[in-house]
Formats: sequence, C-alpha cells, structure tokens
Amino acid sequence: MHESGVVADLMGRVEQETKGAGRVSRVTLRVGALAGLDAHSLRQGVEDYAEERWGYLPEVVVERSTDPTTPDAQGVVLVSIGVGP
Repeated sequence: MHESGVVADLMGRVEQETKGAGRVSRVTLRVGALAGLDAHSLRQGVEDYAEERWGYLPEVVVERSTDPTTPDAQGVVLVSIGVGP
C-alpha cells in the first residue's frame, strides 16, 4: 500500500519535530489534488502508527486540496502538529 510509506515518512517527521516537546495531541495533513491517496486510509494509517508506537491516538485531521496547480498537488503535506495534553 502506497499510504504506508507516506505514513511512515510523515510520522517520522512528526517524531523528529516534537522530540522532547511532549505528547502529540493533533496531526494535520493536506492531501494534494493529484496525490491519488485515499484520505480515510491515510488517517487510519496515522492512527495505527500512533497507537502502535505511542500507545495513544492523537486527533488526526486530513484536509484535501482541490487545486491541481500547487507545488504539492501530487503529495501530502504535514500542515501542523499540536503538542499538549
């Protein structure tokens, strides 16, 4: 599944960016208009990764871009990470 590689890459970035910052409470992603990824599968992959690696589920928000002319139209962007309780 293509989503699993994307999830592993994105969640690795989340872990790097939040190292020592506390508990990840929210992960927001944006799927490009031409990415060809299923938002539900992507969300489920992030939830599975978090539960397996961290032992809890952060809120996962997956937005979908409709603009095929953006530079990230064929990928997934890590929009934001929430840290806190």
